[in-house]
Amino acid sequence: MRYKYMAKTSNGLAIQGNAESESIEELALQLREKKLFLIKTKKMRNIKEFYRKPNLKTISIFCKQFSICIKAGIPICDILDLLYEQMLNKSIKKSLIIIRENVQNGNSLFKSMEKTTNVYPEFMINMIYLGEESGKLDIILEEMSKYYEKEHKLLKKFINSLIYPCTVFVTLMIVSLFLLIKVIPTFITNLNSMDAEIPLVTRMVIWSSDFLRNNLLWIVIIVLISVFVIIEYIKTESGKLAFDKFKFMCPILGSVYKRLVYTRFSRGLNILLGSGVGLLKAFEIINDVIGDTYFKLKLKTASNDIKKGEDLSSSINAMNLFPQFFVAMIKIGEETGNLEGMFLTAADIFYEDAEENVEKATVMLEPILIIFLGIMIGTIILAVMLPMLNVMDSAGKY
Repeated sequence: MRYKYMAKTSNGLAIQGNAESESIEELALQLREKKLFLIKTKKMRNIKEFYRKPNLKTISIFCKQFSICIKAGIPICDILDLLYEQMLNKSIKKSLIIIRENVQNGNSLFKSMEKTTNVYPEFMINMIYLGEESGKLDIILEEMSKYYEKEHKLLKKFINSLIYPCTVFVTLMIVSLFLLIKVIPTFITNLNSMDAEIPLVTRMVIWSSDFLRNNLLWIVIIVLISVFVIIEYIKTESGKLAFDKFKFMCPILGSVYKRLVYTRFSRGLNILLGSGVGLLKAFEIINDVIGDTYFKLKLKTASNDIKKGEDLSSSINAMNLFPQFFVAMIKIGEETGNLEGMFLTAADIFYEDAEENVEKATVMLEPILIIFLGIMIGTIILAVMLPMLNVMDSAGKY
Protein backbone atom coordinates (compact mmCIF):
# COMPACT_ATOMS: atom_id res chain seq x y z
CA MET A 1 0.00 0.00 0.00
CA ARG A 2 1.31 3.46 -0.89
CA TYR A 3 0.98 6.32 1.63
CA LYS A 4 1.45 10.05 1.44
CA TYR A 5 2.81 11.31 4.76
CA MET A 6 3.95 14.33 6.77
CA ALA A 7 6.71 13.85 9.33
CA LYS A 8 8.94 15.95 11.52
CA THR A 9 12.63 15.74 12.31
CA SER A 10 14.00 15.95 15.85
CA ASN A 11 14.56 19.67 15.14
CA GLY A 12 10.88 20.17 14.35
CA LEU A 13 11.36 20.52 10.58
CA ALA A 14 8.27 19.32 8.61
CA ILE A 15 8.91 16.90 5.75
CA GLN A 16 6.41 15.56 3.20
CA GLY A 17 6.80 12.46 1.06
CA ASN A 18 5.29 9.13 0.01
CA ALA A 19 6.35 5.55 0.66
CA GLU A 20 5.29 1.93 0.13
CA SER A 21 4.27 0.10 3.31
CA GLU A 22 2.02 -2.73 4.52
CA SER A 23 0.38 -0.56 7.20
CA ILE A 24 0.53 2.85 8.92
CA GLU A 25 2.29 1.26 11.90
CA GLU A 26 4.99 -0.19 9.65
CA LEU A 27 5.36 3.19 7.92
CA ALA A 28 5.87 4.88 11.30
CA LEU A 29 8.62 2.36 12.15
CA GLN A 30 10.30 2.91 8.76
CA LEU A 31 10.34 6.67 9.36
CA ARG A 32 11.54 6.23 12.95
CA GLU A 33 14.61 4.40 11.61
CA LYS A 34 15.33 7.51 9.55
CA LYS A 35 14.87 9.62 12.71
CA LEU A 36 11.57 11.00 11.42
CA PHE A 37 8.34 11.18 13.45
CA LEU A 38 5.06 10.56 11.61
CA ILE A 39 2.50 13.36 12.05
CA LYS A 40 -0.23 12.44 9.59
CA THR A 41 -0.71 10.14 6.63
CA LYS A 42 -3.09 9.56 3.76
CA LYS A 43 -3.60 6.42 1.72
CA MET A 44 -2.88 7.04 -1.96
CA ARG A 45 -5.51 6.06 -4.52
CA ASN A 46 -5.28 2.65 -6.12
CA ILE A 47 -3.94 2.12 -9.63
CA LYS A 48 -7.35 1.16 -10.98
CA GLU A 49 -8.69 4.59 -10.01
CA PHE A 50 -6.11 6.30 -12.21
CA TYR A 51 -6.17 4.10 -15.28
CA ARG A 52 -8.44 1.67 -17.04
CA LYS A 53 -7.83 -2.01 -16.46
CA PRO A 54 -5.90 -3.54 -19.41
CA ASN A 55 -7.95 -5.65 -21.81
CA LEU A 56 -7.30 -9.33 -22.51
CA LYS A 57 -5.34 -8.57 -25.70
CA THR A 58 -2.88 -6.40 -23.76
CA ILE A 59 -2.52 -9.09 -21.07
CA SER A 60 -1.86 -11.68 -23.79
CA ILE A 61 0.91 -9.56 -25.35
CA PHE A 62 2.41 -8.88 -21.91
CA CYS A 63 2.57 -12.63 -21.12
CA LYS A 64 4.10 -13.41 -24.54
CA GLN A 65 6.83 -10.78 -24.18
CA PHE A 66 7.58 -11.89 -20.61
CA SER A 67 7.85 -15.54 -21.74
CA ILE A 68 10.25 -14.69 -24.61
CA CYS A 69 12.51 -12.68 -22.29
CA ILE A 70 12.67 -15.51 -19.72
CA LYS A 71 13.56 -18.03 -22.45
CA ALA A 72 16.35 -15.67 -23.54
CA GLY A 73 17.86 -15.95 -20.05
CA ILE A 74 17.31 -12.29 -19.05
CA PRO A 75 17.06 -11.64 -15.26
CA ILE A 76 13.60 -10.75 -13.92
CA CYS A 77 14.49 -7.16 -12.93
CA ASP A 78 15.95 -6.49 -16.38
CA ILE A 79 12.81 -7.99 -17.99
CA LEU A 80 10.63 -5.65 -15.95
CA ASP A 81 12.75 -2.71 -17.12
CA LEU A 82 12.45 -3.80 -20.76
CA LEU A 83 8.69 -4.26 -20.49
CA TYR A 84 8.34 -0.87 -18.81
CA GLU A 85 10.19 0.84 -21.68
CA GLN A 86 8.00 -0.62 -24.42
CA MET A 87 4.64 -0.93 -22.62
CA LEU A 88 1.96 1.50 -23.83
CA ASN A 89 -0.76 0.60 -21.35
CA LYS A 90 -0.50 3.07 -18.45
CA SER A 91 -1.90 0.78 -15.72
CA ILE A 92 0.63 -1.99 -16.51
CA LYS A 93 3.41 0.57 -16.90
CA LYS A 94 2.63 2.01 -13.47
CA SER A 95 2.38 -1.44 -11.89
CA LEU A 96 5.77 -2.52 -13.26
CA ILE A 97 7.47 0.13 -11.09
CA ILE A 98 5.89 -1.36 -7.94
CA ILE A 99 6.63 -4.95 -9.05
CA ARG A 100 10.29 -4.13 -9.74
CA GLU A 101 10.71 -2.44 -6.34
CA ASN A 102 9.31 -5.50 -4.58
CA VAL A 103 11.39 -7.97 -6.60
CA GLN A 104 14.52 -5.96 -5.82
CA ASN A 105 13.60 -6.13 -2.12
CA GLY A 106 13.71 -9.93 -2.33
CA ASN A 107 10.03 -10.74 -2.93
CA SER A 108 8.96 -13.32 -5.52
CA LEU A 109 7.33 -12.23 -8.76
CA PHE A 110 4.05 -13.74 -7.53
CA LYS A 111 4.10 -11.79 -4.25
CA SER A 112 5.05 -8.61 -6.10
CA MET A 113 2.22 -8.97 -8.62
CA GLU A 114 -0.24 -9.82 -5.85
CA LYS A 115 0.05 -6.22 -4.70
CA THR A 116 -1.35 -5.05 -8.05
CA THR A 117 -4.37 -7.37 -8.27
CA ASN A 118 -6.46 -4.58 -9.75
CA VAL A 119 -4.30 -4.70 -12.88
CA TYR A 120 -3.70 -8.40 -13.58
CA PRO A 121 -6.30 -11.23 -13.56
CA GLU A 122 -6.28 -13.41 -10.43
CA PHE A 123 -5.91 -16.55 -12.55
CA MET A 124 -2.76 -15.20 -14.19
CA ILE A 125 -1.20 -14.35 -10.80
CA ASN A 126 -2.00 -17.83 -9.45
CA MET A 127 -0.46 -19.41 -12.54
CA ILE A 128 2.70 -17.32 -12.12
CA TYR A 129 2.97 -18.76 -8.60
CA LEU A 130 2.79 -22.28 -10.07
CA GLY A 131 5.35 -21.32 -12.71
CA GLU A 132 7.82 -20.08 -10.10
CA GLU A 133 7.30 -23.15 -7.89
CA SER A 134 7.72 -25.62 -10.77
CA GLY A 135 10.47 -23.72 -12.62
CA LYS A 136 8.27 -23.55 -15.73
CA LEU A 137 7.47 -19.84 -15.63
CA ASP A 138 8.30 -19.31 -19.32
CA ILE A 139 6.01 -22.18 -20.40
CA ILE A 140 3.19 -21.03 -18.09
CA LEU A 141 3.38 -17.45 -19.42
CA GLU A 142 3.30 -18.71 -23.00
CA GLU A 143 0.18 -20.76 -22.22
CA MET A 144 -1.37 -17.71 -20.54
CA SER A 145 -0.68 -15.68 -23.68
CA LYS A 146 -2.54 -18.21 -25.86
CA TYR A 147 -5.36 -18.46 -23.30
CA TYR A 148 -6.02 -14.71 -23.11
CA GLU A 149 -5.63 -14.29 -26.88
CA LYS A 150 -8.45 -16.80 -27.47
CA GLU A 151 -10.56 -15.19 -24.73
CA HIS A 152 -10.08 -11.77 -26.34
CA LYS A 153 -11.04 -12.97 -29.85
CA LEU A 154 -14.18 -14.72 -28.64
CA LEU A 155 -15.38 -11.85 -26.46
CA LYS A 156 -14.63 -9.32 -29.22
CA LYS A 157 -16.62 -11.36 -31.72
CA PHE A 158 -19.52 -11.63 -29.26
CA ILE A 159 -19.56 -7.87 -28.54
CA ASN A 160 -19.22 -6.95 -32.24
CA SER A 161 -22.13 -9.22 -33.10
CA LEU A 162 -24.37 -7.22 -30.74
CA ILE A 163 -23.47 -3.79 -32.15
CA TYR A 164 -25.80 -3.94 -35.19
CA PRO A 165 -28.91 -5.31 -33.37
CA CYS A 166 -28.45 -2.78 -30.55
CA THR A 167 -28.03 0.08 -33.06
CA VAL A 168 -31.22 -0.97 -34.88
CA PHE A 169 -33.11 -1.25 -31.58
CA VAL A 170 -32.00 2.18 -30.28
CA THR A 171 -32.68 3.90 -33.63
CA LEU A 172 -36.17 2.49 -34.01
CA MET A 173 -37.00 3.26 -30.37
CA ILE A 174 -35.99 6.90 -30.90
CA VAL A 175 -38.14 7.05 -34.06
CA SER A 176 -41.11 5.54 -32.18
CA LEU A 177 -40.77 8.02 -29.30
CA PHE A 178 -40.44 10.92 -31.75
CA LEU A 179 -43.68 9.87 -33.49
CA LEU A 180 -45.53 9.53 -30.18
CA ILE A 181 -44.29 12.78 -28.62
CA LYS A 182 -44.07 15.11 -31.64
CA VAL A 183 -46.13 13.76 -34.55
CA ILE A 184 -49.20 12.34 -32.78
CA PRO A 185 -50.12 15.61 -30.92
CA THR A 186 -50.17 17.49 -34.25
CA PHE A 187 -52.27 14.76 -35.75
CA ILE A 188 -54.76 14.93 -32.84
CA THR A 189 -55.25 18.67 -33.40
CA ASN A 190 -56.09 18.09 -37.07
CA LEU A 191 -58.27 15.11 -36.20
CA ASN A 192 -60.37 17.10 -33.73
CA SER A 193 -60.97 19.84 -36.33
CA MET A 194 -62.32 17.22 -38.78
CA ASP A 195 -64.73 15.73 -36.24
CA ALA A 196 -63.77 12.24 -37.52
CA GLU A 197 -64.64 8.87 -36.03
CA ILE A 198 -61.71 7.61 -33.93
CA PRO A 199 -60.96 3.85 -34.09
CA LEU A 200 -59.82 1.85 -31.03
CA VAL A 201 -56.20 1.59 -32.26
CA THR A 202 -56.02 5.38 -32.67
CA ARG A 203 -57.48 5.98 -29.20
CA MET A 204 -54.85 3.66 -27.67
CA VAL A 205 -52.01 5.44 -29.47
CA ILE A 206 -53.39 8.87 -28.47
CA TRP A 207 -53.61 7.72 -24.85
CA SER A 208 -49.98 6.48 -25.02
CA SER A 209 -48.88 9.79 -26.54
CA ASP A 210 -50.66 11.84 -23.85
CA PHE A 211 -49.24 9.63 -21.09
CA LEU A 212 -45.68 10.01 -22.39
CA ARG A 213 -45.90 13.79 -22.84
CA ASN A 214 -47.54 14.42 -19.47
CA ASN A 215 -45.35 12.06 -17.47
CA LEU A 216 -42.06 12.04 -19.38
CA LEU A 217 -40.05 13.44 -16.46
CA TRP A 218 -41.52 10.93 -14.02
CA ILE A 219 -40.93 8.07 -16.47
CA VAL A 220 -37.25 9.06 -16.82
CA ILE A 221 -36.87 9.34 -13.03
CA ILE A 222 -38.53 5.95 -12.43
CA VAL A 223 -36.39 4.29 -15.13
CA LEU A 224 -33.17 5.75 -13.66
CA ILE A 225 -34.15 4.72 -10.12
CA SER A 226 -35.07 1.22 -11.34
CA VAL A 227 -31.71 0.85 -13.14
CA PHE A 228 -29.88 2.05 -10.01
CA VAL A 229 -31.81 -0.39 -7.77
CA ILE A 230 -31.14 -3.30 -10.17
CA ILE A 231 -27.41 -2.47 -10.37
CA GLU A 232 -27.16 -2.26 -6.57
CA TYR A 233 -29.10 -5.53 -6.21
CA ILE A 234 -26.76 -7.28 -8.66
CA LYS A 235 -23.84 -6.20 -6.46
CA THR A 236 -25.30 -8.22 -3.56
CA GLU A 237 -24.57 -11.94 -3.22
CA SER A 238 -28.15 -13.05 -3.92
CA GLY A 239 -28.54 -10.53 -6.76
CA LYS A 240 -25.36 -11.64 -8.48
CA LEU A 241 -26.40 -15.28 -8.19
CA ALA A 242 -29.83 -14.52 -9.69
CA PHE A 243 -28.32 -12.45 -12.52
CA ASP A 244 -25.66 -15.06 -13.35
CA LYS A 245 -28.32 -17.80 -13.38
CA PHE A 246 -30.42 -15.65 -15.73
CA LYS A 247 -27.42 -15.34 -18.09
CA PHE A 248 -27.27 -19.13 -18.28
CA MET A 249 -31.01 -19.50 -18.90
CA CYS A 250 -31.43 -16.47 -21.19
CA PRO A 251 -32.89 -17.43 -24.60
CA ILE A 252 -30.64 -16.93 -27.69
CA LEU A 253 -27.75 -15.18 -25.88
CA GLY A 254 -27.67 -17.77 -23.08
CA SER A 255 -26.30 -20.45 -25.42
CA VAL A 256 -23.39 -18.16 -26.34
CA TYR A 257 -22.66 -17.23 -22.72
CA LYS A 258 -22.67 -20.89 -21.63
CA ARG A 259 -20.10 -21.77 -24.31
CA LEU A 260 -17.88 -18.91 -23.15
CA VAL A 261 -17.95 -20.28 -19.57
CA TYR A 262 -17.40 -23.88 -20.75
CA THR A 263 -14.42 -22.80 -22.87
CA ARG A 264 -12.86 -20.89 -19.96
CA PHE A 265 -13.42 -23.82 -17.59
CA SER A 266 -11.98 -26.47 -19.95
CA ARG A 267 -8.94 -24.46 -21.04
CA GLY A 268 -8.20 -23.38 -17.48
CA LEU A 269 -8.23 -27.00 -16.22
CA ASN A 270 -6.07 -28.07 -19.17
CA ILE A 271 -3.41 -25.51 -18.23
CA LEU A 272 -3.59 -26.33 -14.50
CA LEU A 273 -3.41 -30.11 -14.91
CA GLY A 274 -0.62 -29.70 -17.49
CA SER A 275 1.32 -27.70 -14.88
CA GLY A 276 1.18 -30.56 -12.40
CA VAL A 277 -1.64 -29.22 -10.21
CA GLY A 278 -3.86 -31.78 -8.47
CA LEU A 279 -7.51 -32.01 -9.49
CA LEU A 280 -8.98 -30.64 -6.25
CA LYS A 281 -6.46 -27.79 -6.15
CA ALA A 282 -7.23 -27.09 -9.83
CA PHE A 283 -10.93 -26.80 -8.97
CA GLU A 284 -10.10 -24.24 -6.28
CA ILE A 285 -7.94 -22.14 -8.61
CA ILE A 286 -10.41 -22.33 -11.51
CA ASN A 287 -12.86 -20.28 -9.42
CA ASP A 288 -10.66 -17.27 -10.23
CA VAL A 289 -11.20 -17.87 -13.95
CA ILE A 290 -14.97 -18.36 -13.84
CA GLY A 291 -16.70 -15.06 -13.13
CA ASP A 292 -20.16 -16.64 -12.89
CA THR A 293 -21.49 -17.11 -9.33
CA TYR A 294 -24.12 -19.66 -10.41
CA PHE A 295 -21.48 -21.83 -12.11
CA LYS A 296 -19.18 -21.51 -9.09
CA LEU A 297 -21.96 -22.78 -6.82
CA LYS A 298 -22.45 -25.84 -9.03
CA LEU A 299 -18.68 -26.31 -9.23
CA LYS A 300 -18.40 -26.28 -5.44
CA THR A 301 -20.95 -29.10 -5.26
CA ALA A 302 -18.93 -31.10 -7.81
CA SER A 303 -15.73 -30.46 -5.83
CA ASN A 304 -17.38 -31.73 -2.64
CA ASP A 305 -18.53 -34.87 -4.49
CA ILE A 306 -14.95 -35.54 -5.63
CA LYS A 307 -13.72 -35.16 -2.03
CA LYS A 308 -16.26 -37.81 -1.00
CA GLY A 309 -14.76 -40.25 -3.52
CA GLU A 310 -16.97 -39.71 -6.57
CA ASP A 311 -15.24 -39.80 -9.94
CA LEU A 312 -14.90 -36.58 -11.96
CA SER A 313 -17.30 -37.54 -14.77
CA SER A 314 -20.13 -38.35 -12.31
CA SER A 315 -19.53 -35.11 -10.39
CA ILE A 316 -19.53 -33.05 -13.62
CA ASN A 317 -22.70 -34.82 -14.78
CA ALA A 318 -24.43 -34.02 -11.46
CA MET A 319 -23.94 -30.29 -12.16
CA ASN A 320 -26.64 -30.57 -14.91
CA LEU A 321 -24.94 -27.86 -16.94
CA PHE A 322 -22.57 -29.52 -19.41
CA PRO A 323 -23.63 -31.40 -22.56
CA GLN A 324 -23.37 -35.19 -22.42
CA PHE A 325 -20.51 -35.39 -24.94
CA PHE A 326 -18.33 -33.45 -22.47
CA VAL A 327 -19.18 -35.87 -19.63
CA ALA A 328 -18.33 -38.80 -21.95
CA MET A 329 -14.98 -37.21 -22.86
CA ILE A 330 -14.12 -36.74 -19.16
CA LYS A 331 -14.97 -40.39 -18.47
CA ILE A 332 -12.67 -41.50 -21.31
CA GLY A 333 -9.95 -39.17 -20.00
CA GLU A 334 -10.22 -40.72 -16.52
CA GLU A 335 -10.04 -44.25 -17.90
CA THR A 336 -7.06 -43.52 -20.18
CA GLY A 337 -5.25 -41.19 -17.75
CA ASN A 338 -5.38 -38.34 -20.27
CA LEU A 339 -7.67 -35.81 -18.58
CA GLU A 340 -5.41 -32.92 -19.60
CA GLY A 341 -5.72 -33.79 -23.30
CA MET A 342 -9.49 -34.26 -23.06
CA PHE A 343 -9.94 -30.83 -21.48
CA LEU A 344 -7.88 -29.28 -24.29
CA THR A 345 -9.99 -31.01 -26.96
CA ALA A 346 -13.20 -30.00 -25.18
CA ALA A 347 -11.99 -26.38 -24.94
CA ASP A 348 -11.39 -26.28 -28.71
CA ILE A 349 -14.83 -27.78 -29.39
CA PHE A 350 -16.55 -25.30 -27.07
CA TYR A 351 -14.59 -22.42 -28.63
CA GLU A 352 -15.71 -23.33 -32.16
CA ASP A 353 -19.24 -23.95 -30.89
CA ALA A 354 -19.26 -20.52 -29.24
CA GLU A 355 -18.20 -18.85 -32.52
CA GLU A 356 -21.04 -20.61 -34.35
CA ASN A 357 -23.55 -19.66 -31.65
CA VAL A 358 -22.48 -16.01 -31.83
CA GLU A 359 -23.34 -15.98 -35.55
CA LYS A 360 -26.64 -17.83 -34.95
CA ALA A 361 -27.60 -15.44 -32.14
CA THR A 362 -26.94 -12.43 -34.39
CA VAL A 363 -29.00 -13.92 -37.23
CA MET A 364 -31.90 -14.59 -34.82
CA LEU A 365 -31.76 -11.28 -32.95
CA GLU A 366 -31.86 -8.99 -35.98
CA PRO A 367 -35.25 -10.13 -37.40
CA ILE A 368 -36.80 -10.40 -33.90
CA LEU A 369 -35.88 -6.79 -33.08
CA ILE A 370 -36.91 -5.50 -36.50
CA ILE A 371 -40.28 -7.32 -36.34
CA PHE A 372 -40.97 -6.12 -32.78
CA LEU A 373 -40.15 -2.50 -33.52
CA GLY A 374 -41.77 -2.70 -36.94
CA ILE A 375 -45.04 -3.65 -35.21
CA MET A 376 -44.66 -0.62 -32.91
CA ILE A 377 -44.08 1.85 -35.76
CA GLY A 378 -46.67 0.10 -37.94
CA THR A 379 -49.29 0.46 -35.18
CA ILE A 380 -48.57 4.19 -34.89
CA ILE A 381 -48.83 4.67 -38.68
CA LEU A 382 -52.05 2.60 -38.77
CA ALA A 383 -53.50 4.73 -35.95
CA VAL A 384 -52.81 7.85 -38.04
CA MET A 385 -54.09 6.46 -41.34
CA LEU A 386 -57.39 4.88 -40.22
CA PRO A 387 -59.10 8.14 -39.13
CA MET A 388 -57.89 9.86 -42.29
CA LEU A 389 -59.36 7.08 -44.40
CA ASN A 390 -62.64 7.42 -42.47
CA VAL A 391 -62.66 11.18 -43.17
CA MET A 392 -61.97 10.62 -46.87
CA ASP A 393 -64.66 7.94 -47.01
CA SER A 394 -67.16 10.29 -45.35
CA ALA A 395 -66.22 13.12 -47.73
CA GLY A 396 -66.78 10.83 -50.74
CA LYS A 397 -70.37 10.13 -49.68
CA TYR A 398 -71.40 13.80 -49.83
